[in-house]
Amino acid sequence: MDARQARTWDTLTRSILELAGSYPLAEISVTDIARHAGISRPTFYAHADGPGDLLASALGMELERLRETFDAASSRQADAGEPAGSGHTVEDFQRALVTHVYNNAPIYRRNLRQRLPQQLRDGLIDHIEWGLLDHLVRHPHIAPLDGAFVGASVSAHGVSAGGATGSASSAATGAAGGSAGGVASVAQDEARYQEAALYAAIAASGTVAALETWLRGPDPLDQEWAVRAILRGIAEWWSRE
Repeated sequence: MDARQARTWDTLTRSILELAGSYPLAEISVTDIARHAGISRPTFYAHADGPGDLLASALGMELERLRETFDAASSRQADAGEPAGSGHTVEDFQRALVTHVYNNAPIYRRNLRQRLPQQLRDGLIDHIEWGLLDHLVRHPHIAPLDGAFVGASVSAHGVSAGGATGSASSAATGAAGGSAGGVASVAQDEARYQEAALYAAIAASGTVAALETWLRGPDPLDQEWAVRAILRGIAEWWSRE
């Protein structure tokens, strides 16, 4: 993206955020955005597919910055060998998410029916899920491990718990045993990653549903209450040291 394109993009994102703060997304047209931004419709379509896509991207830029801050803190902890729960990393991430929603409450509330529009909802879920999954990959010890699930996944790869293939005899060579052990290790890693992804998906979807419920509540919106409630609602082990 060159400097001119970047300026146009900045103008477009400012325009959609301003319009979405005053009107429901369903009432904002491409013509409205183009007029507000002082550009043509073809120029708009060179940058976005529609108003919903543009708004999700505009809000997503801030969500991406929040996730990058969380990722950096989680990575520093892992590199320093610090406990995952030290420094309240997950709590800080949830607090930043609540602050983001609070600061953009006119936009989220104006478009909230029972749930947020799919593009806005998916954007929130995706960034939370990616951030939490990366955190679990760096700190795998904090999550409970379902040994039966891992064992079943290893068996599905044709590897016994002892590290030899199910068809291999006890006379298998050391090299073959080493190969089977490698397959078992890969299968275990895949199973643990899949389980971590499930945990992150559950926490992310639950967090967004909680934020929607919070937004439907009366004014004034209490940010600290929302943070405490969300942290109580997700599994306690997310903050385990």
